[in-house]
Amino acid sequence: MRPLIGVACTKMYFPNNNLDQFFYVGSGYVDGIARTGGTPLILPLMSISDAPFRDIVESLDGIILTGGDDPAPHLYGEEPLQGLGQIEYERDLAELEVIRLARELKKPILGICRGMQIMNVAFGGTLIQDIPSQVPGAFQHAQKGSRQYGAHKVQLQPGMIAEALGRTEILVNTSHHQAVKDVAPGFKVTGTAADGVIEAIESLDGLYVGVQWHPERMWAHDDNMLKLAAAFVNKTKQLKLAVN
Repeated sequence: MRPLIGVACTKMYFPNNNLDQFFYVGSGYVDGIARTGGTPLILPLMSISDAPFRDIVESLDGIILTGGDDPAPHLYGEEPLQGLGQIEYERDLAELEVIRLARELKKPILGICRGMQIMNVAFGGTLIQDIPSQVPGAFQHAQKGSRQYGAHKVQLQPGMIAEALGRTEILVNTSHHQAVKDVAPGFKVTGTAADGVIEAIESLDGLYVGVQWHPERMWAHDDNMLKLAAAFVNKTKQLKLAVN
C-alpha cells in the first residue's frame, strides 16, 4: 500500500470575503508526492481547541511541512527585529504540536522553507530573522521572477539529500528572507550557500530533513530534484514496512 503523506496547509481569506477562512496548499507538494509513490493527504493546521492532531498524525506515514510566514521569534528566545515579516502564530502553535507528535510517534518529516525553520525551532534551534539586515555580504535569497527555476548553488554534505540527488553541488530556487541560525541539537547541516546561509539540515537519526529552497516548485520540470520527494516517500515506505 502506498504510504500516506500529510501535507500541512494553512489558512487564507479569498478576495472580497473577509469572513470565511479556507485551508490551502500549493499543488506542487501534492503532485510531487503522488508522482513518487505516495498518497498525499491535506493536513489542516487547525486552531480550534482540542484539535484531533494525535489521531491525524497516527494515521500518517510521513509529514511535509510547507512554506509560509515567519515563525514568532519568542518561540526561540528572541525579540522581533525590524526586518521580521508577517507572523501567523496560530499556525506556529499547530505545527509545533504536529512536530511534537511526529517526534513522539517517530513519523518522518520533510520541512520545506518555513517548514525547515519551524522544525529547527521545535527541536531547540534558532533563526536568522532577516538575512538582508543580519548577514553581511549575503546575496539575494528572495529571487525575483522564475521561482520554479534555480537561482544560486548549494554545497551538499553527506546525508539523505546528497545521496538522493547524487550530487555535492546543486542549483536551487530561493524565496526566503529567514534562515536557520543555531542548528537544533541532534541535527547537522547538510547544505550551505556560498554566502554561509544554511540551506539544508538533517537529524542524526535520519527521520527529519529540511531544505530552505522550494523543491516542490521544481518537481514539475526537474526530474533530478524530484528524487528528493522519492527519497522521502521511500523512507516512509521502509518505516511502514518495519512497523508492520
